[in-house]
Amino acid sequence: MKWLLVALLVLIGSVAVALVALPDPGYVLIGYGKYSVETSLLVLLTVLVLAYFGIRALASLWHAPVQLHGWGRRRQQRRQQLWYDEATRALAEGRNERAERRLVRLLKSRQAPLQAYLSAAQAASRLGADQRRDRYLQLALQHQPQSEAGILIHQAELQLAAAQSDQAQTTLAKLQKLLPRNTRLLRLQMQLYLQQRDWPRLRELLPELRSSQILDQAQWHKLAIQVYREQMLGLSSAADLDGLNDGWKQLPSPVQQDAGLLAVYIEQLLRLGAHEQAGQLLRAQLGRDWDSRFVYLFGETREQDPAAQQARAEQWLEQHPHDPVLLLSLGKLSLHNRLWGKARHYLEESIGLQPTAEAYRFLAGLLEQLEEPEAAAECYRKGLALSGDSRSHVSLAVIDEAGGDTPAATPSA
Repeated sequence: MKWLLVALLVLIGSVAVALVALPDPGYVLIGYGKYSVETSLLVLLTVLVLAYFGIRALASLWHAPVQLHGWGRRRQQRRQQLWYDEATRALAEGRNERAERRLVRLLKSRQAPLQAYLSAAQAASRLGADQRRDRYLQLALQHQPQSEAGILIHQAELQLAAAQSDQAQTTLAKLQKLLPRNTRLLRLQMQLYLQQRDWPRLRELLPELRSSQILDQAQWHKLAIQVYREQMLGLSSAADLDGLNDGWKQLPSPVQQDAGLLAVYIEQLLRLGAHEQAGQLLRAQLGRDWDSRFVYLFGETREQDPAAQQARAEQWLEQHPHDPVLLLSLGKLSLHNRLWGKARHYLEESIGLQPTAEAYRFLAGLLEQLEEPEAAAECYRKGLALSGDSRSHVSLAVIDEAGGDTPAATPSA
């Protein structure tokens, strides 16, 4: 369209010049020394125009190699962009082998972008080719040494995705020197410690995770609970009650208020024999919030005054008469207190509301001691069906611990 317009203008100009020049073509004389040239004005103008276009043509020929090189480079860039786009689509669609092949073709060019190396490493990592992955990353570092930090971050991410904790730790140690205070580094360290289950180091990282706002409040709280829960389990495994209590006191107050972590703490108190302390915590917690976890643990507690403990649970029953977990706990407390009639009543009520393998086992053991073998066998069968347990007999140790007495055939309250 552009050339058509130019041709049209030239044609119009030529016609105009011809109309003006035909009546009087003009006269031009050019002299230099003993040489002179005379011609008409129209001819001179024509020569000048032709000379102009001739010079333009020669200039174009002079710059032709440069233009051809630029055209070839642009063509190569378009081809590389096409390869990269195709590889990116293949990588997104999970066609990792195809993506890697396209990227390898791209990496043969010196103009390959950094992202091409990183994408090739990602494709190789997905294929489980760790040596190729590391080679691509090494090539990326050679290609762009100024991007070392970004390459190391990508390498650590791929290593963590492949569960290569030791290699990731080495990579992050290098990265720590380059980016000592970086949010991406902090997130990768968190992932590494979670993968390694390194709770002490993760606990040291919690303040930085909170101040950097990498995690929102809910996520940070969930992580803190997990870390401190593992800490509590680690303290209790040494059978050291003082260490367990000291560890609990060191926890932040918001963490201590988490019901799940408190349940773990109470479980460990019971395991270490601190039943009185566990009972106090359970009564206080159930006074604030009725939670089946703590109701169940109350039935596992053996305080110095078992009658008072059972009386407290029976007061709760007035407020929660249809709570199957409370009825189960009362059944176990009644067995401990050798109140066989109450134990049978509470266990049967609990089973009626929510059948559980544990309730059936306790009831079966009680019925066995009450010389009701058929009813006991039926309870064992139902309990095994719920638990999938292959054992043919389960003894009730709590009755033996209660004093070894065999209850009367007709139980009384």
